[in-house]
Amino acid sequence: MEKGKISVIVPVYNAEKYLKECLDSIFAQTWQNFEVLCIDDGSKDASVKILEEYSREHAEMRFFLQKNGGPGAARNFGLEQASGEYVAFVDSDDRIAPGYFAAAVKKLEEDGADLVMSNPMILDMLDDCRHPYRNMLNFYRWSRMGGFPVEEQPLLLTCIGCWDKFYRKSLLDENGIKFPAPRIFEDAPFGIYAQICANKISVLQDSYYDYRKNVGTSITDREIDNARYRKDFLQNLQEMRAFMLSRGCGERIWAGVLFYVLRDGMYHLCNTRRRKEFRDFFLALSDSFSAEEWGNVRYFSEEKINWFADVLIRKDIAACRRKIVMYLNLPLRNSP
Repeated sequence: MEKGKISVIVPVYNAEKYLKECLDSIFAQTWQNFEVLCIDDGSKDASVKILEEYSREHAEMRFFLQKNGGPGAARNFGLEQASGEYVAFVDSDDRIAPGYFAAAVKKLEEDGADLVMSNPMILDMLDDCRHPYRNMLNFYRWSRMGGFPVEEQPLLLTCIGCWDKFYRKSLLDENGIKFPAPRIFEDAPFGIYAQICANKISVLQDSYYDYRKNVGTSITDREIDNARYRKDFLQNLQEMRAFMLSRGCGERIWAGVLFYVLRDGMYHLCNTRRRKEFRDFFLALSDSFSAEEWGNVRYFSEEKINWFADVLIRKDIAACRRKIVMYLNLPLRNSP
């Protein structure tokens, strides 16, 4: 493991439209000690040709080809190849600011943290608008706290992405943190486990990552006709529950994880098409945690989250069906 070196892992699948912009933003970094590991996940477009071109021009870049196995499998392969002290994930349709790596390393080392989180900007392709992904005031406040365990700020556990974080590789290696694959929503367990295992987390004040949105068919559109989305979500919950029980996590960590589960669970429930699908997913979600475990989420005193937890505890399908759309559209008072 090379001291000060960053391993940048980029999963690639049919990314020809934005891949060059993504790679250009990586090679424009002010921090010079890094390697770029691109894993093509069976692309059928010109992505491989672009990777071949860039690998000829940049000695610090390597690319690999694999059969389609999803982004989790691609990132796991990248982790196996990584030789750096630090790890960053960048999705192939996103881009990063030139000072990202330097700012992340500086913050991580100053605070003695294992993980640094950033507040990305959304780059919406529908209206060509760039706006904050999360609450800027919260991130400003957290950025001034130095390093802290996630139990002190459990709302961060609702930030489940892997690409908005910068890691010490030792954190991932020593705790055996990998992506479940093949699976949809594979970044949720990875992001949550990394935060729970981190001795300290730091937060960057400025935004360095542009997350491109509305580049094609949305997950919501695909989920309506594909039950695997809900199945994989439920499988994640089983594994996350077992993980938290094995580590003896306190009520604040349970609250943060369940806040995410309930927030996203409402969306998945509303994406069911038939009454039987609604009922089956509702009951499976209800059974994923005990009533006592669901009750931890009341730590946040969040109306819509508490309502959904209560109907799940009571298994009140009728009440849920009547009001879930209303509560789904109710703004969150506590939002990262």
